[in-house]
Amino acid sequence: MLKHIRVWVARYDAWCGRMGFVPENRRCCAPVRYDEEDARHPANRAARRQATQKTEDEQARALD
Repeated sequence: MLKHIRVWVARYDAWCGRMGFVPENRRCCAPVRYDEEDARHPANRAARRQATQKTEDEQARALD
């Protein structure tokens, strides 16, 4: 039974991907909760943005 459920969930996920129903194409204004380990979590995004900005600043200083 569990095997059949997994097959159907995999088919549904594949169908959603083909139809474009993926988180990247989300157009809803409803808030979304992300796991702490997820790269899309706001804290992780802010940290990644700061790291990127620091490296860009360092590269700009190196060129000067």
